[in-house]
Amino acid sequence: MPGGESLSSASTRLHLACGRIAGGARAIAESHRFGVPEGPHDRLWTPEYHDEAVHVYGESLPRSYQRDIASLFRDGADALREMTIPTLLAEDCIIVAEYMRHASDAIVSWLAVGQRGHMPSDPAEPLEIDDHTPMVIHFDGLAALATHQGACRLERAALAVQHHVGTPSVPTLDDNQRRLLQGVAAGTAMIDLAEEFHYSRSTLYRELSKLWRALGVPDRVHAIRKAAEEGLLD
Repeated sequence: MPGGESLSSASTRLHLACGRIAGGARAIAESHRFGVPEGPHDRLWTPEYHDEAVHVYGESLPRSYQRDIASLFRDGADALREMTIPTLLAEDCIIVAEYMRHASDAIVSWLAVGQRGHMPSDPAEPLEIDDHTPMVIHFDGLAALATHQGACRLERAALAVQHHVGTPSVPTLDDNQRRLLQGVAAGTAMIDLAEEFHYSRSTLYRELSKLWRALGVPDRVHAIRKAAEEGLLD
């Protein structure tokens, strides 16, 4: 595997990336069902789509989280490239690989522009820690760029690849991660978690992102569900 990464670790990253892609595509399709007009892009895995979509990310996600997503998608693309792909899964893998590659490239380019001072210093980063998950994307904005059929096709591809990868192994968490997971599962307010762990806002969100990666899940809801299923809250 690239960089000496183990198969289980690479597969976990790919599994997580596919989950994020599928969840995002599903949210776009749901936005259409709730009345958001469809956009022009039928293929959500092209550079043209991501050149526009990255502006939506930039309006709604802190830079640190955008960097995490870009890294996740790069790792996922590397892992997928090293896998033996069944013929029946070839088209789905191409769709997912292109999505991850073009999304990562678009985000990296967007962040580089910001570092040169040509975009707001830190768009949409919350002024203080609150009880809302920081990973909030304006899916209505993405839905306005995409067709319903395209979103559904992307979701099917991501789920097919995720299923092929299989279920990641039970994660190993350190003591701090277990305590953080227990606090999240207990519904502890973000500001209280930050105080308990002596974290700043950005550090807390970064540690939550690391925790989601360790668990192989896309967000808080899935983290709590997996923790309960795997007995990680005992």
